[in-house]
Amino acid sequence: MKSQRPNRVRETAPAYRADQPQPAGFQVVVADRGRIVLPAEVRERLEIHDGDRLWLVIDPDGTMRIQTRRVIIHSMVGMFKHLSPERNAVDELIAERRREAEMEERDTRELLARARRRRR
Repeated sequence: MKSQRPNRVRETAPAYRADQPQPAGFQVVVADRGRIVLPAEVRERLEIHDGDRLWLVIDPDGTMRIQTRRVIIHSMVGMFKHLSPERNAVDELIAERRREAEMEERDTRELLARARRRRR
């Protein structure tokens, strides 16, 4: 008589949602001088053309990611949203430099005044 196993729910990785693209893996070969050729399907899917520049990112765990210009630009969207639209960084910088120049000028005048008093 065969032993019956109890029905158990098997834990698996979370399923991909239908609206998310499935991850794709491609094998590439490193040729002379460290060159790799991106498969045609990759170039078509990412709209990569001859002469396009790509960004190679190496994560701390050793994972390599190749990013297109569009991906990099998209990742920068909202990067400065924490800055208030009323705030003008250029005006703030100019005001800061003027304050620093005034402090330096005041310090210089004080030094010159001390030097003059010592000469008398």
